[in-house]
Amino acid sequence: MRITSHKANQLLSLALKVLVVSAAVYFIWYKITSDEKMNLQQFLEILFKYRVFSITNILILCALTFFNWYFEILKWQTLSSSVRRQSFKSAMRESLASFTAAIFTPSRIGEYGAKCLYYARSNWRKIIFLNFMGNMAQLFATYFFGIAGLLFLITSLDLPLPLINVVLVSGLLISPFLIYWIMKKFRIRLKGYSIQRLEDSFFNVPENIRWNTLIYASARYLIFTHQFYFLLLVFQVEVSYPLLIAAVFSTYILASIIPTMIIFDALIKGGFAVWIFGLLDVPQIVILSIVLTVWILNFAIPGVFGSYFVLKYKKTRPVKA
Repeated sequence: MRITSHKANQLLSLALKVLVVSAAVYFIWYKITSDEKMNLQQFLEILFKYRVFSITNILILCALTFFNWYFEILKWQTLSSSVRRQSFKSAMRESLASFTAAIFTPSRIGEYGAKCLYYARSNWRKIIFLNFMGNMAQLFATYFFGIAGLLFLITSLDLPLPLINVVLVSGLLISPFLIYWIMKKFRIRLKGYSIQRLEDSFFNVPENIRWNTLIYASARYLIFTHQFYFLLLVFQVEVSYPLLIAAVFSTYILASIIPTMIIFDALIKGGFAVWIFGLLDVPQIVILSIVLTVWILNFAIPGVFGSYFVLKYKKTRPVKA
């Protein structure tokens, strides 16, 4: 009877892993081939036109993608060290597998549950908080550089911005801080969690881990934004560095405001990027091509690699802290 039950569990586990991987691969392929603003043929034609596939360009783009994920994995290795010590390889397995599981879930919710599977049940609550902390560090870096980019663009360009747009964007930018203040002021709980409890959990994490997490998040942010900048150079966009990088920073902060699934990340960024770079007279087709290229490099390819770790996952007895 136990043998039958064990085999049934194995089959169920295999079916779930195949389902997750199939869904992830399907979503990635769907995104690449079904963009209404630019079909796959147009995308490939413009990549060949600007020699994106030259050896030098491929090496630089792949190196930037590698270091982007290197710091993401290092960030998780650092955070999870407060639960147990683990190798970079183990942190890579957990990061990529959970990323694949999160591709088709809103706001990367699936990432939280997937990472928990690698730890003892008694540590799940802490793992969820640590993952949340890592995402908040990334969001902080996005806001820090993004607000600087927006201010630079506004002060450098004579922009005909309607008052309603200014109010709307300003409201969206300050909304997280406003929500934070309201929840703390009125002691509002979200699924049993209060702001005070989150703050206590934050300060219970060693200070060196908190600072290293923020440093790795900032390094990662600067890498993938400069990957975007490098592609602008490849596509022969002749605008000064300060304006271009400010536009990139602005694109990422505006896109971060809207919660979405990873699969629609390029769509959201593409919309904001077309609007912002339109102020610099950069052609729409160029921007859409860059956004999709960055998405493939930093989301699609890691998602495919993560599929391997999802399929290799075995439910073992986790090592406790």
